[in-house]
Amino acid sequence: MSDFGDFNSSSDPTADFLARERAALGEDADLFTADNISSVTSPVADVYSPASSALVPSQPQEVVPASDYSAFEADFPKAEELETSQAFHKAMLPDEEPEVVRQWREKQKELIAQRDEESEQRKQESVQRAREEIDRFYEEYNEKKQKSIEENREREENYQKDREEASSANVWERVVREFDVSNAKNTYQTRDVSRMKQLMLDLRKDANAPGTIVEA
Repeated sequence: MSDFGDFNSSSDPTADFLARERAALGEDADLFTADNISSVTSPVADVYSPASSALVPSQPQEVVPASDYSAFEADFPKAEELETSQAFHKAMLPDEEPEVVRQWREKQKELIAQRDEESEQRKQESVQRAREEIDRFYEEYNEKKQKSIEENREREENYQKDREEASSANVWERVVREFDVSNAKNTYQTRDVSRMKQLMLDLRKDANAPGTIVEA
């Protein structure tokens, strides 16, 4: 216990701790004095000085090519640069539309309106022609229908008239009707039938001629 000193001999714990450490280190305790500390630290400082840095070999480090960083920055620029670029682009845009562009837009608008008007006009003309064709068709159809009705009516009347005349009692009158008495002429190519026609006319006028009364 004599090596560690008497704990109750001093009232200063710091001095007691240093005394115990000095006793434990022995001769090496002199290296930690104030004079020795300055002499030891100076060579250490010289190691990190610029002159000595060239003599101390450094550890090998991996060198990244600068082109890799430039490619990365080109693909992924900074947000501040993007905002600045967009603001510059907006500033470069003209506030008003150029006169050439405005005239071109107006001309295109007029051409489109003109084409629409011509298309609508052609449509109306086509509709009008279709209506006229339909009206003409129905008009011709009605005319043909009316003409056919009149022809059928006339044909029916003639049929009834012929039927009534055929049922007449004077048979000689029907015979005379078959001859063209008024235009009967004698020609070289035909026989003279005027006498026979005259005989038929006389029989038609004779009420007592045979065959005049025909029972219905």
